[in-house]
Amino acid sequence: MMTNPHSPAQKRSQRGAAVILALLVVALVAGIAAAAVGDFGIALEGVGGRHDQAQASLLARGAVDWARNVLAEDARTTNVDHPGEPWAIKVANTPVEGGSVGGEILDFSGRFNLNNLVRDGAANEKEIASFIRLLQLLGLPEMAARAKADALVDWIDADAQPRSTESAEAAWYGAQTPRRQPPNAPLVDVDELLQVRGFTTDLLALLRPLVAALPVGSMLNVNTAPPEVLAAVIPGLGLDAARQLVAQRQQAWFKDLGDFSTRLPRLQQQPDFSTFATNSRYFLAVARSRYGVSTVRLEVLLDRGQNWSDILWQRLS
Repeated sequence: MMTNPHSPAQKRSQRGAAVILALLVVALVAGIAAAAVGDFGIALEGVGGRHDQAQASLLARGAVDWARNVLAEDARTTNVDHPGEPWAIKVANTPVEGGSVGGEILDFSGRFNLNNLVRDGAANEKEIASFIRLLQLLGLPEMAARAKADALVDWIDADAQPRSTESAEAAWYGAQTPRRQPPNAPLVDVDELLQVRGFTTDLLALLRPLVAALPVGSMLNVNTAPPEVLAAVIPGLGLDAARQLVAQRQQAWFKDLGDFSTRLPRLQQQPDFSTFATNSRYFLAVARSRYGVSTVRLEVLLDRGQNWSDILWQRLS
């Protein structure tokens, strides 16, 4: 007899396996950390704070390599990604000799990709409309949302013509203090929004858990997208209906886009399913480590285009 993969018994079994894997993960991280400390410690012994900083950094890099292994194993065993999988389990700080290490993997394919607003140097009006809806869901009036979307497009696109009087190109930015220059290229990180006309720290704080700066053309994973993002990218889907979809997928994730389509409420306009997926390509690995007097936070954006994830950028603090 075949077992229903969404049955309560099967889910309990999967959760139990996930807990066991989490414990193994902790042991693995601790083992990597201890080995790293042992291999690297002698060369830097006696250098004080620099020694501790180097060791903490090495622990964090070991945790990132662990994350890449977890994602590679996940890709080998399943073609669907959702928050109930082992990669989504946060690893609490684990004591190691002289310090501790822990971390988490965040699915960025479930976030709205700001760089999709521009494609091949020109504005992508469908994505712009989605971003405007997202800003409105966060409380901005339509005109203010449209102005900010225009400003972001002008920051990224290839031309020098402002889209509106509330937007800006090189002439406006060059007259500001401090002066700055639009890159006319995709964003590298969402923090870059603070350079764009009209974007504030308060607005960035609202957007941060919902958006990402990924390579152009990325697909949105409907299994991990927040309700605000689903409501923004699916015309006619209200926020309440999007929240109901998210509640449904917590009980049984979307197996494929056909499953997702059948569970959507009746809409006047069908969404563009070509931009959606039920698996993920981009992840942020976050490692936190402490050794001696030094603490380190390492963020690495991973591209799982192949089985072993490539590093797109990393930030050490």
